[in-house]
Amino acid sequence: MKLFKGKEKKAFIIGIDGVPHSLLTTYIKNDIMPNLKRILNDGLTLHQMNASLPDISSVSWTSFNTGVNPGEHGIYGFTDLKPNSYSLTFPNSKDIQAPTFWEILGKTDQKTSTLCQNYSKKIGHSCRSIIFNVPHTYPALPMNGILVSGFVAIDLKKAAFPESAYAYLHSIDYLIDVEAEKAKEDKAAFMKNLFECFETRKKAISHFLAEESWDLFFACITETDRLHHFFFDAAMDQESPYHESFLRFYREADQFIKYLYEEYRKRCPDKGFFMILSDHGFAPVKKEVYINRFLEEKGFLSLKDSGNFYERIEPNTKAFNLDPCRIYVHGEEAYPRGTVKKEEKAALLEEIKKSLRGLKGENGDEVIDKIYGKEEIYHGPHTRMAPDLVCLPRDGYDLKGSLEKKGVFGDNIFKGMHTWHDAFCILPEKINFPEKPSVESLTEHILQYFSK
Repeated sequence: MKLFKGKEKKAFIIGIDGVPHSLLTTYIKNDIMPNLKRILNDGLTLHQMNASLPDISSVSWTSFNTGVNPGEHGIYGFTDLKPNSYSLTFPNSKDIQAPTFWEILGKTDQKTSTLCQNYSKKIGHSCRSIIFNVPHTYPALPMNGILVSGFVAIDLKKAAFPESAYAYLHSIDYLIDVEAEKAKEDKAAFMKNLFECFETRKKAISHFLAEESWDLFFACITETDRLHHFFFDAAMDQESPYHESFLRFYREADQFIKYLYEEYRKRCPDKGFFMILSDHGFAPVKKEVYINRFLEEKGFLSLKDSGNFYERIEPNTKAFNLDPCRIYVHGEEAYPRGTVKKEEKAALLEEIKKSLRGLKGENGDEVIDKIYGKEEIYHGPHTRMAPDLVCLPRDGYDLKGSLEKKGVFGDNIFKGMHTWHDAFCILPEKINFPEKPSVESLTEHILQYFSK
């Protein structure tokens, strides 16, 4: 174990992907998570929090990691279209346009942001960080410390910095993620794989925690997101065949949180800075909603029969959707076959909003809860790729960007969907918020702690 001097500032952050505030409070109350309950009594406060817009992991974790909104960091989804084309691209860590908080702390930031400008000179010395399994950090870029990327990570060697970290991970047969395809074939086998993945995750985190020196340690548990997508109906249903396995995972997570907290407190007797957070919430799925099919039915989207994905878009298309519900106007200045003129855009967006507000579920209930124009939610130098509209659904309606569906509503193997309004964060009780916090508003408190 590495020795630490008593007066050094230490921060410890635990990410738990996709855990909703509502479920966490219920499990704490029902003693499913007694260790977290005790930790909360040690000078920490649990808050409900808003995720990013849209409420998906790549955007939410990047918003937390950089402390700025997508207009500054440039990540709007797991997929995007290449500029002035219909070709899909998959943004990764190299596409993030703002420095992460560990780059600011480590004095390795090559880019800038409003947050960086406010704090880079206030950080007295270079801090060493260990960043483990945080989504959308692939490939692992050089930094002051150790970085092991979370999903989506294709190659373990490219997911680890430095190479010595890869050597250790390879030696224990480290798993980057569970095999989601297993859930479609055999849910019991998938559940078993999920626990196996968590075991290797815990082993690796414990190794780096014990063997490496650090000023900041940030470890993320992502198995919760997978558990929720495929088994969220088992969270409260005692009749479900997977209810006990669901509770077992939370009990094991609670035990691991206890271990991490105790190890952290040994190194930081003055309490330092401790945080736990999720990147979005979860709710049970009633129906999937295919927004591109809806846009087709309403005459906003026209697709050719041939071609791949968005290459099928016809010139008379007015708008299209990228996952989960990012609507882009097919403008003549933005796309090769675009025909919508700038002066037509505002009226078109109002027409699309009106249509979306009229979208009803099978029981006549509204599907769309909120619709935001990009000027309302994004600001900064990288808004060119921003969607023109972002829609949030009512809980139960999972919005999708598929171009292949023949109906607006459908079903899938998924039992849980992301929610924007029900993420959580746990922070020192002295930190108060004048209004409900958002995921990007938390990061400043980390930098404040390390400031002179």
